[in-house]
Amino acid sequence: MLMRIFALRPEGLVIPFIHTSMVRAFRSLGVEVLDLPFPQDEKDIHTLKYRVGSDPAAVFTVDLPIEITRKNSIKDIQSFLGFPWIVWFVDDPDGYGFPESCDPSLSIVFCWDREIARAIRMDGSWKGISPTHLPLATDPEVFHPKGEGFPITFPGGVFVGSTAHPNSILDGAARNSPGFDEDILNLWKLWKRDLSKVSQELAWGFLQEKVRIGLGTLRRAPLARLWVHAAVYRLGQRKRKEIVSRVIGEGGGIFGDPGWGQTVGNLYRGEVTYGEDLRLVYHASAFVLDIRQPQSKTGLTQRIFDASACGIPVLADFSPELEYLFGPEREIYAFHTLKEAQEMKNRILLDSGSGIKKGARAREIVLALHTYRNRARQILEALHRFLA
Repeated sequence: MLMRIFALRPEGLVIPFIHTSMVRAFRSLGVEVLDLPFPQDEKDIHTLKYRVGSDPAAVFTVDLPIEITRKNSIKDIQSFLGFPWIVWFVDDPDGYGFPESCDPSLSIVFCWDREIARAIRMDGSWKGISPTHLPLATDPEVFHPKGEGFPITFPGGVFVGSTAHPNSILDGAARNSPGFDEDILNLWKLWKRDLSKVSQELAWGFLQEKVRIGLGTLRRAPLARLWVHAAVYRLGQRKRKEIVSRVIGEGGGIFGDPGWGQTVGNLYRGEVTYGEDLRLVYHASAFVLDIRQPQSKTGLTQRIFDASACGIPVLADFSPELEYLFGPEREIYAFHTLKEAQEMKNRILLDSGSGIKKGARAREIVLALHTYRNRARQILEALHRFLA
């Protein structure tokens, strides 16, 4: 019997590409996919049910829309449609009103971050929803090795990413918290000694020491949670700017929002569109620098999988998921401190042959284990178990 999935298209910069790759992957596995935009109002929801009919196996979404309609939560839409929802979080689920916004009996949940997924499973407040770790991946149809004779125009390496994802709530919390900038400076001094430490836990420990309240009580306080989210947000900005500006040097390129121009000067090369344009940037680079976003605890970014699919060496801040997903040899150059990052960068540039070999081995692993077709197959296996 042909399986039918209804895929809801998201908005954003990179997430729509993930969605498109997943739709293509499902179809390559013999699944019929109805690909439509997420409903915006009650009329759209009724139209949706009419178009979907009564036989889809499930609804699939990458993340959830942040702006839930006023009259309908995700739970209401789930109940009205009556189908199980596959939700793959490639961001922090805490920012999407989850789990309260969804019906546990109709939710099959995946999370790109292994530590976040583990913590959620240990937290009884998630009302029976137990997320499965499902890392990000790549699309080999988009990201693949360069041809012979392709010039290296960025011998000093590249970084591609934003200075920060704007968040008016967290920016406001930071402005309204006395002494916040000094707290962030002190937290950064702690964190930069070992960047593999989870910034969320550092922030909670710092706040506990500051206010002298038990951690259990503190974690239940809404204002404390807001302070920690704001601290992690600002810490992530600081880490990214400091590492990028001190690792990508002469001959390198930094792509992203115009905010980089104020930090790195003429190394800023403007914005680049995700997809083919990004692949060409990777092809022109001696290596790709990767720095995780603050919402990640251990989860690996898209850059690691995409650059590896191109066969380009990757220099990344350490995460235990590197060992888990790439094996103990770690075909990704991984650093714990800024000094270590600079040393590894020099090693890549001085021994390009070794970097090329690492990039090629990382590509083999990615193609075998970390494509969107792999992820679609894992999701379908979970869906079959759920339906059974």
